[in-house]
Amino acid sequence: MRKIDVILLFVFLFFTTFPCFADTQKEGTFDFLEKDIKKILISKDWDIYLPVNTWHNREMYDKKKTDSYNEKPWGFGFGKHIYEDDILRGLYFMVFSDSHSKPEPILGYLRQWNYYFDENKDFSVGAGYTLGVTFRDDYNYLPIPVILPIFGFQYKKLAVQATYIPGPYNMFNVLFTWVRIEL
Repeated sequence: MRKIDVILLFVFLFFTTFPCFADTQKEGTFDFLEKDIKKILISKDWDIYLPVNTWHNREMYDKKKTDSYNEKPWGFGFGKHIYEDDILRGLYFMVFSDSHSKPEPILGYLRQWNYYFDENKDFSVGAGYTLGVTFRDDYNYLPIPVILPIFGFQYKKLAVQATYIPGPYNMFNVLFTWVRIEL
């Protein structure tokens, strides 16, 4: 699959699936996102993001490829968040070392529904999605839309979150994990 085909596929998926993320029938397709972004931007709740692991699914790659890939995504990021109705909403920016040890920036929005195990809401698990755009060296740093599932565990102000990037054989199929620390 050519690189331009992959970019066009992501663009198509982004614009054809985005309407399914609307919270209510009464709001327009992008209204919930606009409201969330405005609330997040005025929030005083900051986060630090630390990428910790990229695991290439060994069932979906030739061994020669996985042997050459970087799985230590050294990097750093920051963001802001809000909680409403046990839903984490956030904006973030991260730069990390991609599979080829090249810098990869990503800018995104995340929404994660949480289930709390105690009254104090100290420990939770959650799942949701992230929307954003990333830029990779192997795609000449052209913008690549991102629509991915997100899941995580949180204890007080420390969260471990992850996403899985699906794809065809020898392409994508990566579990990306990071730590988010609320300041």
